[in-house]
Amino acid sequence: MSEKEVLYSKQGAVATITLNRPKRGNALSGTLVNLFLDILNGAIDDPSVRVIVITGNGKYFCTGMDLTPQGDTSSATDPVAMTQSMFSALSRSPKPTIARVNGPALGGGVGIFFSCNFRIAQSSAYFSMPEVHRGLIPALISEVIVPQLGAFRSKQYMLSGERVTAQEGYRVGFVTAVVEDQEALDRAVQEYVNLLLMGGPNAMRNIKDLVDAVDSRGGDPTFTPQYVREAFGKMITSDEAAHGIGAFASREKPNWDDFGLGADKLKPKL
Repeated sequence: MSEKEVLYSKQGAVATITLNRPKRGNALSGTLVNLFLDILNGAIDDPSVRVIVITGNGKYFCTGMDLTPQGDTSSATDPVAMTQSMFSALSRSPKPTIARVNGPALGGGVGIFFSCNFRIAQSSAYFSMPEVHRGLIPALISEVIVPQLGAFRSKQYMLSGERVTAQEGYRVGFVTAVVEDQEALDRAVQEYVNLLLMGGPNAMRNIKDLVDAVDSRGGDPTFTPQYVREAFGKMITSDEAAHGIGAFASREKPNWDDFGLGADKLKPKL
């Protein structure tokens, strides 16, 4: 029996999804994409999961779409739609996501990386979109990359296919932190996990919605002020806010266990 192409583990409130095709550079096959999407949706729907970590097994984080016969996408009903759904589900996850970048990310791997909220990379990692060298374009991943990088950098990296070091990514502003080795990588990921577990689950979901909504409207004066007021009013009157404010006033640590996010509109338990 062949080994699973995606592994899943859960420790406390933290779910880890590992791309597991190390001999193929964790390239995206049809089987891997389908399995990744199923596992990701399961983690999103699990009320006990508060943070999702994405990483790769072996030397690479992910080398993008597998263009070899081993990467046959016939197992996917619509491989293009499924791959697009994978990027969309990850980028729109109501729960915070961390890319634990253990090695180079190419093509679709860059798309996974840019779909995560936090990106912690080893110093030996690099990022590249080499599709142009094969007569291809990075169409599916453009949806998550261009809004963040902007037109100038997106064209530079996509037209050249150049390798961008982790250090350069940090300088440009699309990498959260750069660390030297695997041990430091694990420590840095854990530091951010600890910070995220201090926050209210619904508050974090609403922050992600708020930023996406305001960013997409570009400060439209007919939209932004009203949306911001409504978002504030909704959250300040929530049970989660009452609990957090009460804990702060009592100088106690809030217990967010009763406010986990699930699939049913992600409402806190009562």
